[in-house]
Amino acid sequence: MTAKDDMLQLAWILLGLGAFTWIIYEIRDTAFQNGYWKGREAGWQSHRRLTNIRAKSDEVFDYDKN
Repeated sequence: MTAKDDMLQLAWILLGLGAFTWIIYEIRDTAFQNGYWKGREAGWQSHRRLTNIRAKSDEVFDYDKN
């Protein structure tokens, strides 16, 4: 093999490793984003339920109303 062939082979290996690394990074980032937004949704749903429960209980136990 010549030096040119060795350099070309090294370039292909580095290109492949770079592409593989980029794909892994994108998969990891997408998984993080999905989990983050699902957690945000769950938090908002929980807050909405607690707020509704508190509003209903305040209506039931509001003794100042006639």
